[in-house]
Amino acid sequence: LGQIKSGKLRPLAVTSAQRNPQLPQVPTMAEAGLPAVEIGAWYGIYMPAATPKAVQQKLHDEVNKVISMPETKTRLEAVGAELRPMSQAEFEAFHMAEYRRFGEIIRKNHIKID
Repeated sequence: LGQIKSGKLRPLAVTSAQRNPQLPQVPTMAEAGLPAVEIGAWYGIYMPAATPKAVQQKLHDEVNKVISMPETKTRLEAVGAELRPMSQAEFEAFHMAEYRRFGEIIRKNHIKID
């Protein structure tokens, strides 16, 4: 964002489904005429499958507590991050939807690892 705000870069569009609140004047790819291009950056925390549910919930609660802190939100939003805390079930559904979506793109375009 720094280079954009300083005028060194001129963004043409963002790849997320909605406009970035930090760059409200920049259209989405769909608004720019490319509706098939929608790729947002996201982060998740993973742990071994055998991790006890209580430990999973504790980590989930603590991470959501930290990303809800005003100073954390300010710093992450300053670099363009859009915070969307989710429940564990919501994140699992989101992750699986992304897995299926990108799997289809890979199959459809015959993408292979060299």
